[in-house]
Amino acid sequence: MKVDRRLLLPLFATVALGLYFLFAPRLPKDQVVEVVLGDAAPKVTEVRLSYDDPAHDWSSEVDLSFAGKPAPRVVHHESHMPDGDYKLSIDVSGHDHGTHVERNVSLRGGTTSVDVSEAITTALGQGALR
Repeated sequence: MKVDRRLLLPLFATVALGLYFLFAPRLPKDQVVEVVLGDAAPKVTEVRLSYDDPAHDWSSEVDLSFAGKPAPRVVHHESHMPDGDYKLSIDVSGHDHGTHVERNVSLRGGTTSVDVSEAITTALGQGALR
């Protein structure tokens, strides 16, 4: 059986494109998550972000410390993760105590903003974050 060489390149290109479109959604991409702390930011000493993707049994965690300087009103975290739906756990700590917030986020490349300022203000009102 003889294969026409003129068909090899288009066949190879078609297979390569098919594989790309099959696996591209799970390839890591640049993702930016903004956590809005709001007016309570000066009382925040640390923010811990935990990303959990139960559909693919994958998780990641990062600690952002602001000891010795005030936290910004909006905390930016840049990462390299696949697009997808994640459970984002946010632990915000002050000098004595902290608060925990969970959000479902959909990362599709680009920037995703999560506002936790109300949860921090509530925790301050209850004395949980000093």
